[in-house]
Amino acid sequence: MLGSKRCRLIIGSGTLPTMLSRGMAIASDSGRGNCLACHQLPIPDVEAYGTIGPPLSGIGARLTEGQIRLRVVDTREINPMSIMPGFYRDPRLIHRPGKRYAGRTFLNAQQVEDVIAYLETLK
Repeated sequence: MLGSKRCRLIIGSGTLPTMLSRGMAIASDSGRGNCLACHQLPIPDVEAYGTIGPPLSGIGARLTEGQIRLRVVDTREINPMSIMPGFYRDPRLIHRPGKRYAGRTFLNAQQVEDVIAYLETLK
């Protein structure tokens, strides 16, 4: 099991600017985080974004690091009816994953920490 989801998953590797850059790249990459599919993000030159989830502008001012982490790791811990994927959810709890994700999480721990570092800057 993942242990306490409120704890830092790993010590971030790389400098903070590197983590922020990677986090924004993951959040906007349709093959990884794909946050833009459901959320509006303040990313320059991005005009197409989803409206299913709340806008993420200001999330760093509204939520603590731990609250952001819990939502990225597995928001169903807060809202069991959420349609947001748990990006570091226990693979045994993922129903009918694509072959690419069978037995693994959608993002690795470092990628999750990079996304959290980026989201924390959105004040």
